[in-house]
Amino acid sequence: MSIEELLLKIEKRPQMYFREKDVYFLETFLGGFFASEYLKDKDFKDDFRSSFYEWLQRKFNLENNLTWADFIEIISKTENLNSVDVFFREYHLFKKEKSINN
Repeated sequence: MSIEELLLKIEKRPQMYFREKDVYFLETFLGGFFASEYLKDKDFKDDFRSSFYEWLQRKFNLENNLTWADFIEIISKTENLNSVDVFFREYHLFKKEKSINN
């Protein structure tokens, strides 16, 4: 399963995958996914996290001593929205921009 396929499933029912609808639970869950993919295939590339991180950092002009989940948490608190909802909003914008630039 690709990260894109997994995120589509999580977006529909996040609490089926982790206890609370919170970006830090999502970050932990995805960390496990990436670790298991790496164990299956040592050549597995995790371009998502670094690309998404850099994209968020540029878009919101955030410090680089934070994780992508920290970025999402800051944005969600500023906008008074759920952090997982903000993640998926930004993820879709990231994907759209990435597909336009490729």
